[in-house]
Amino acid sequence: MEKQKPIIELELYLIRHGQSQGNVGYDKEDLTPQEQHDPILTEKGVKQAQLAGNHLSNINFDRVYSSGLLRAVRTATEILKAQTKEKPLYILPHLAEAGLSAEYETTLETIHQINPEAILSPELDSETPLLIPSDNKDDAGLFKRADFVLKFLRENFNKGEKIALVSHAAFLTFIVFSIMGFTTETPFYDINFANTGITRVILYKKGTNPYGDVVFDYINNTEHLSAIKNQPSWKNQDG
Repeated sequence: MEKQKPIIELELYLIRHGQSQGNVGYDKEDLTPQEQHDPILTEKGVKQAQLAGNHLSNINFDRVYSSGLLRAVRTATEILKAQTKEKPLYILPHLAEAGLSAEYETTLETIHQINPEAILSPELDSETPLLIPSDNKDDAGLFKRADFVLKFLRENFNKGEKIALVSHAAFLTFIVFSIMGFTTETPFYDINFANTGITRVILYKKGTNPYGDVVFDYINNTEHLSAIKNQPSWKNQDG
């Protein structure tokens, strides 16, 4: 009997944003709400994002998603610039960082200052807010949000699509947890996602791959940053 060929349903690229001003800190104490909750990329962070884009330029992404936070939007935009064909950026609000204040809001007008082609993912209700936060200490809420992201992707993409998710250090960890089937009852560990670290995950049709339905091809790959000295440089608590 001929063995069944492994069938890839989804190829995921999990990418942390480039270095933000929040990662390196400010030289002042009185921060604006945007500086506090939604810092932009540093010059180094922009370079990191460009290098990540160049590194991924040979991958024809079916979609690139980012959170609605500006550091993720800019990183995703630089990745899209390196694609061979022009593509819009899709905002998936559930990708927002853990610990984001529920009081902080953003608008498409703000996002469009970085990427005029960014749109809310059309599969979502048009009234969905652009940021969906969860408290840093609310593990159940973070799992719920990560589980939603994985379910959303698997329901909408299951024919071998290549999807990039640009998000944040803490929340990317919960996405990995969700992919691995972890729950709040599972002992936790941390993944030190570097700025623009890339994780490739392949999801196979159930039972078709002898090595498992989920394969982590690599985790937190930063080889594209070799051109920048003194790498890596990040603070996980600043997302």
